[in-house]
Amino acid sequence: MGKYLNLFLVVVIIFASCLGENAPVPSFQEQLKKDVALVDSYLRTNAINAVKDSSGVRYLISTIGTGQILNATSVVYVGYKGKLIPGGQLFIDSKDAFTKVLLDAPSLISCWQIVLPKLTKGSAVTIYSPSGLAFGSSSFTDGKLPPNSNVIFDLKLLDEVAQFTSDTTSIKTYLTTNNISATTHPSGVRYVITFTGNGAKPTAANSVTFNYNGKLLSTGVSFDKSTSPINTPLSNIIKVLQIGFQLLPVGSKATFYIPSSLGYGPEGTQNNIPGNANLIFEIELVGVN
Repeated sequence: MGKYLNLFLVVVIIFASCLGENAPVPSFQEQLKKDVALVDSYLRTNAINAVKDSSGVRYLISTIGTGQILNATSVVYVGYKGKLIPGGQLFIDSKDAFTKVLLDAPSLISCWQIVLPKLTKGSAVTIYSPSGLAFGSSSFTDGKLPPNSNVIFDLKLLDEVAQFTSDTTSIKTYLTTNNISATTHPSGVRYVITFTGNGAKPTAANSVTFNYNGKLLSTGVSFDKSTSPINTPLSNIIKVLQIGFQLLPVGSKATFYIPSSLGYGPEGTQNNIPGNANLIFEIELVGVN
């Protein structure tokens, strides 16, 4: 049986066999042989020249990344789509988010463990997997993944270094287009102090009281906004704003332009911040204690 892919965060249940009590159940190797034949038939029918791994997994690298070379113990952020063979029905989609994957995690399904160490960050690959090296006789409770499903995974691996370069370039372009003269912090965040207060600057040990408006750089749409001043220890705030607040005397107002890796990263949030989203935070520092 295939392993659960815990990063999907969906409930999986094991289906009982529909065969009669005395009917023979195929062994893992028998099911694998049958599934590999079906996968290879699908590839031939669609003229897909995939690499054939000795495990039975097939894969096709469409983009060779220029980032870090992976190995069996690497950590990587992956965007993914999962489809059924042969019909191509979509059963899972990470959409705009990337999920953190530990390649040596026991819960990671076998076909990912087999193929991902062959790649570099920034790569894109399509995996064609027999059921036993994916989810086996398991099924998603929403009915989109039947038992013993042969599957296709379209995977995109994040290159964090290239993403940071892309993010800072996008922010620089935004500032130039909007004629905004910003200061660049060594972390990569850009900021403009629109009003300088005359109070004390917070330290990492302080709590701060502040108002804020968080927006997506790409659209200008507000994803979160305070309706009254917030009071919290500085250590509870995202790292980039911990840095930012310590630049401001109490009474100051500032706007921060934040690369995605210093905000909510490749995973974003479950509601309104996509993965790899550059952000704008408009801040008013009301008090320090």
